[in-house]
Amino acid sequence: MKTSLIDTMLNSEKRKNLLLLLMEGEKGRDEIKTSLNVTSTAIIPQIKKLKECGLVIQEEDRYRLSNMGEVLVENMLPYLNIVEVFEENTEYWLTHDLTGIPWPLLKRLGELGNYLIIEPDLNYLFEFPREFKENILKSNYVKVFTAYFHPEYPAIYSKLAEQDVNVSLVLTPSVLARFQKDYAEQMEKLEIADNTEILITNDICGLATIVTTDRFLFLCFFNKSGHYDHRIIMSFDPKALQWSQELFLQYRENAERVKRD
Repeated sequence: MKTSLIDTMLNSEKRKNLLLLLMEGEKGRDEIKTSLNVTSTAIIPQIKKLKECGLVIQEEDRYRLSNMGEVLVENMLPYLNIVEVFEENTEYWLTHDLTGIPWPLLKRLGELGNYLIIEPDLNYLFEFPREFKENILKSNYVKVFTAYFHPEYPAIYSKLAEQDVNVSLVLTPSVLARFQKDYAEQMEKLEIADNTEILITNDICGLATIVTTDRFLFLCFFNKSGHYDHRIIMSFDPKALQWSQELFLQYRENAERVKRD
Protein backbone atom coordinates (compact mmCIF):
# COMPACT_ATOMS: atom_id res chain seq x y z
CA MET A 1 0.00 0.00 0.00
CA LYS A 2 1.31 3.42 -0.93
CA THR A 3 2.44 5.52 2.03
CA SER A 4 0.90 8.99 2.29
CA LEU A 5 3.13 12.03 2.10
CA ILE A 6 2.23 13.09 5.63
CA ASP A 7 3.16 9.67 7.01
CA THR A 8 6.42 9.77 5.10
CA MET A 9 7.27 13.19 6.49
CA LEU A 10 6.17 12.83 10.10
CA ASN A 11 6.22 9.16 11.08
CA SER A 12 9.99 9.02 11.29
CA GLU A 13 12.18 11.35 13.35
CA LYS A 14 15.10 10.71 11.00
CA ARG A 15 13.10 11.66 7.89
CA LYS A 16 11.56 14.67 9.60
CA ASN A 17 14.95 15.92 10.80
CA LEU A 18 16.48 15.33 7.37
CA LEU A 19 13.74 17.36 5.68
CA LEU A 20 14.25 20.21 8.15
CA LEU A 21 17.99 20.07 7.58
CA LEU A 22 17.57 20.25 3.81
CA MET A 23 15.42 23.38 4.26
CA GLU A 24 18.75 25.08 4.98
CA GLY A 25 20.03 24.09 1.54
CA GLU A 26 21.71 21.31 -0.38
CA LYS A 27 23.76 18.91 1.75
CA GLY A 28 26.28 16.15 1.09
CA ARG A 29 25.96 12.72 2.66
CA ASP A 30 28.74 13.36 5.16
CA GLU A 31 27.18 16.68 6.17
CA ILE A 32 23.88 14.93 6.77
CA LYS A 33 25.48 12.22 8.90
CA THR A 34 27.38 14.75 10.98
CA SER A 35 24.47 17.18 11.43
CA LEU A 36 21.96 14.47 12.38
CA ASN A 37 24.48 12.28 14.23
CA VAL A 38 23.51 9.17 12.27
CA THR A 39 25.30 6.42 10.38
CA SER A 40 25.00 5.69 6.67
CA THR A 41 23.15 2.48 7.51
CA ALA A 42 20.54 4.45 9.47
CA ILE A 43 19.98 7.35 7.06
CA ILE A 44 20.27 5.85 3.57
CA PRO A 45 16.93 3.93 3.77
CA GLN A 46 15.22 7.13 4.91
CA ILE A 47 16.72 9.11 2.03
CA LYS A 48 15.51 6.41 -0.35
CA LYS A 49 11.92 6.73 0.93
CA LEU A 50 11.99 10.52 0.57
CA LYS A 51 13.35 10.19 -2.96
CA GLU A 52 10.64 7.67 -3.88
CA CYS A 53 7.96 10.13 -2.73
CA GLY A 54 9.52 12.93 -4.76
CA LEU A 55 10.44 15.03 -1.73
CA VAL A 56 14.22 14.78 -2.13
CA ILE A 57 16.40 14.92 -5.22
CA GLN A 58 19.85 13.31 -5.35
CA GLU A 59 22.61 14.62 -7.61
CA GLU A 60 25.70 12.44 -7.23
CA ASP A 61 26.48 12.50 -3.49
CA ARG A 62 24.42 15.59 -2.69
CA TYR A 63 20.78 15.97 -1.73
CA ARG A 64 18.23 18.77 -1.89
CA LEU A 65 14.49 19.23 -1.53
CA SER A 66 12.37 19.10 -4.66
CA ASN A 67 10.05 22.03 -5.32
CA MET A 68 7.22 19.99 -3.85
CA GLY A 69 9.39 19.11 -0.87
CA GLU A 70 10.17 22.77 -0.22
CA VAL A 71 6.50 23.72 -0.24
CA LEU A 72 5.48 20.85 2.04
CA VAL A 73 8.30 21.33 4.56
CA GLU A 74 7.75 25.10 4.67
CA ASN A 75 4.12 24.45 5.60
CA MET A 76 5.06 21.64 7.99
CA LEU A 77 7.15 23.96 10.18
CA PRO A 78 4.28 25.96 11.77
CA TYR A 79 2.50 22.72 12.63
CA LEU A 80 5.60 21.25 14.25
CA ASN A 81 6.25 24.48 16.16
CA ILE A 82 2.74 24.70 17.61
CA VAL A 83 2.78 21.01 18.56
CA GLU A 84 6.09 21.55 20.38
CA VAL A 85 4.72 24.57 22.27
CA PHE A 86 1.63 22.71 23.47
CA GLU A 87 3.33 19.35 24.04
CA GLU A 88 6.05 20.77 26.25
CA ASN A 89 3.58 22.10 28.84
CA THR A 90 0.23 20.49 28.02
CA GLU A 91 -1.22 20.92 31.52
CA TYR A 92 -0.54 24.64 31.51
CA TRP A 93 -2.20 25.30 28.17
CA LEU A 94 -5.23 23.14 28.98
CA THR A 95 -5.94 24.94 32.25
CA HIS A 96 -5.51 28.56 31.14
CA ASP A 97 -7.83 30.98 29.38
CA LEU A 98 -6.43 31.74 25.93
CA THR A 99 -9.38 33.86 24.76
CA GLY A 100 -7.26 36.99 25.17
CA ILE A 101 -5.26 36.03 22.08
CA PRO A 102 -7.08 36.78 18.80
CA TRP A 103 -7.48 33.70 16.61
CA PRO A 104 -4.99 34.77 13.89
CA LEU A 105 -2.29 35.14 16.56
CA LEU A 106 -3.37 32.05 18.49
CA LYS A 107 -2.78 29.99 15.34
CA ARG A 108 0.78 31.33 15.39
CA LEU A 109 1.47 30.46 19.02
CA GLY A 110 4.26 28.21 17.80
CA GLU A 111 6.28 31.39 17.29
CA LEU A 112 6.91 31.46 21.04
CA GLY A 113 9.83 29.22 20.17
CA ASN A 114 11.97 27.94 23.05
CA TYR A 115 9.95 29.60 25.78
CA LEU A 116 10.27 29.20 29.53
CA ILE A 117 7.57 28.72 32.13
CA ILE A 118 9.00 30.16 35.33
CA GLU A 119 7.60 28.72 38.53
CA PRO A 120 7.48 31.27 41.37
CA ASP A 121 9.48 30.85 44.54
CA LEU A 122 6.85 30.66 47.27
CA ASN A 123 9.05 32.84 49.49
CA TYR A 124 9.04 35.58 46.83
CA LEU A 125 5.61 35.07 45.33
CA PHE A 126 4.93 38.79 44.82
CA GLU A 127 8.28 39.64 43.28
CA PHE A 128 9.17 39.45 39.61
CA PRO A 129 11.67 36.73 38.68
CA ARG A 130 15.32 37.62 38.22
CA GLU A 131 15.10 37.08 34.43
CA PHE A 132 12.43 39.76 34.18
CA LYS A 133 14.19 42.37 36.32
CA GLU A 134 17.55 41.94 34.64
CA ASN A 135 16.18 42.31 31.13
CA ILE A 136 13.52 44.96 31.49
CA LEU A 137 16.00 47.52 32.85
CA LYS A 138 18.20 46.93 29.78
CA SER A 139 15.37 47.32 27.26
CA ASN A 140 15.19 50.19 24.78
CA TYR A 141 11.39 50.20 24.84
CA VAL A 142 8.69 48.55 26.91
CA LYS A 143 5.09 47.90 25.85
CA VAL A 144 2.65 46.60 28.40
CA PHE A 145 -0.95 45.48 28.59
CA THR A 146 -2.11 44.44 32.02
CA ALA A 147 -5.42 43.52 33.58
CA TYR A 148 -3.67 42.57 36.80
CA PHE A 149 -1.95 44.92 39.22
CA HIS A 150 1.45 43.95 40.54
CA PRO A 151 2.95 46.03 43.37
CA GLU A 152 6.29 46.29 41.57
CA TYR A 153 4.79 47.81 38.40
CA PRO A 154 4.82 51.48 39.51
CA ALA A 155 8.47 51.52 40.61
CA ILE A 156 9.72 49.66 37.52
CA TYR A 157 7.85 51.67 34.92
CA SER A 158 8.44 55.07 36.54
CA LYS A 159 12.16 54.24 36.73
CA LEU A 160 12.21 53.34 33.05
CA ALA A 161 10.44 56.61 32.22
CA GLU A 162 13.08 58.55 34.15
CA GLN A 163 15.77 56.74 32.15
CA ASP A 164 14.18 57.95 28.87
CA VAL A 165 13.05 54.46 27.89
CA ASN A 166 9.94 54.54 25.69
CA VAL A 167 7.11 53.11 27.77
CA SER A 168 3.58 52.35 26.53
CA LEU A 169 1.08 51.18 29.15
CA VAL A 170 -2.38 49.87 28.33
CA LEU A 171 -4.28 49.44 31.59
CA THR A 172 -7.73 48.29 32.57
CA PRO A 173 -9.81 50.74 34.66
CA SER A 174 -9.19 48.87 37.92
CA VAL A 175 -5.42 48.78 37.37
CA LEU A 176 -5.34 52.47 36.45
CA ALA A 177 -7.36 53.33 39.56
CA ARG A 178 -4.87 51.44 41.74
CA PHE A 179 -1.97 53.31 40.14
CA GLN A 180 -3.63 56.66 40.71
CA LYS A 181 -4.84 55.97 44.26
CA ASP A 182 -1.91 54.20 45.91
CA TYR A 183 1.08 55.17 43.76
CA ALA A 184 0.46 58.82 42.96
CA GLU A 185 4.15 59.79 42.97
CA GLN A 186 5.15 57.13 40.45
CA MET A 187 2.04 57.86 38.41
CA GLU A 188 3.00 61.51 38.17
CA LYS A 189 6.46 60.58 36.87
CA LEU A 190 4.82 58.48 34.18
CA GLU A 191 2.33 61.19 33.27
CA ILE A 192 4.92 63.96 32.82
CA ALA A 193 7.45 61.88 30.89
CA ASP A 194 7.51 62.74 27.18
CA ASN A 195 8.55 59.19 26.29
CA THR A 196 5.58 57.55 28.04
CA GLU A 197 1.98 56.97 27.04
CA ILE A 198 -0.79 55.65 29.26
CA LEU A 199 -3.96 54.23 27.75
CA ILE A 200 -7.09 52.67 29.20
CA THR A 201 -9.09 49.78 27.81
CA ASN A 202 -12.19 47.85 28.78
CA ASP A 203 -10.98 44.87 26.77
CA ILE A 204 -10.81 42.45 29.69
CA CYS A 205 -10.32 38.76 28.89
CA GLY A 206 -8.16 35.78 29.77
CA LEU A 207 -4.88 37.61 29.28
CA ALA A 208 -3.55 38.94 32.58
CA THR A 209 -0.36 40.64 31.38
CA ILE A 210 1.86 40.99 28.35
CA VAL A 211 5.17 42.82 28.49
CA THR A 212 7.02 43.03 25.20
CA THR A 213 10.39 44.69 24.69
CA ASP A 214 13.27 44.54 22.26
CA ARG A 215 14.82 41.87 24.52
CA PHE A 216 12.08 39.52 25.73
CA LEU A 217 8.43 38.58 25.96
CA PHE A 218 6.68 38.18 29.33
CA LEU A 219 3.22 36.62 29.31
CA CYS A 220 0.70 35.70 32.02
CA PHE A 221 -2.79 34.25 31.71
CA PHE A 222 -5.68 33.87 34.08
CA ASN A 223 -6.65 30.27 34.58
CA LYS A 224 -10.02 28.99 33.40
CA SER A 225 -11.53 29.84 36.79
CA GLY A 226 -10.56 33.47 36.28
CA HIS A 227 -7.77 33.45 38.88
CA TYR A 228 -4.28 34.83 38.39
CA ASP A 229 -1.58 32.21 37.99
CA HIS A 230 1.87 33.24 39.17
CA ARG A 231 3.55 31.02 36.59
CA ILE A 232 5.17 33.22 33.95
CA ILE A 233 5.96 32.57 30.30
CA MET A 234 9.11 34.20 28.95
CA SER A 235 10.67 33.94 25.52
CA PHE A 236 13.71 35.56 23.95
CA ASP A 237 13.09 34.16 20.47
CA PRO A 238 13.04 36.91 17.79
CA LYS A 239 9.85 35.49 16.28
CA ALA A 240 8.22 35.54 19.71
CA LEU A 241 9.10 39.21 20.10
CA GLN A 242 7.48 40.02 16.75
CA TRP A 243 4.42 37.96 17.68
CA SER A 244 4.12 39.75 21.02
CA GLN A 245 4.39 43.16 19.37
CA GLU A 246 1.41 42.28 17.20
CA LEU A 247 -0.54 41.05 20.22
CA PHE A 248 0.16 44.26 22.14
CA LEU A 249 -1.01 46.35 19.20
CA GLN A 250 -4.36 44.54 19.26
CA TYR A 251 -4.91 45.92 22.76
CA ARG A 252 -3.45 49.34 22.09
CA GLU A 253 -5.67 49.90 19.05
CA ASN A 254 -8.79 49.42 21.18
CA ALA A 255 -7.58 51.69 24.00
CA GLU A 256 -7.96 55.41 24.67
CA ARG A 257 -5.22 57.69 25.86
CA VAL A 258 -5.52 58.83 29.46
CA LYS A 259 -5.70 62.63 29.48
CA ARG A 260 -3.03 64.40 31.47
CA ASP A 261 -4.05 67.02 34.01
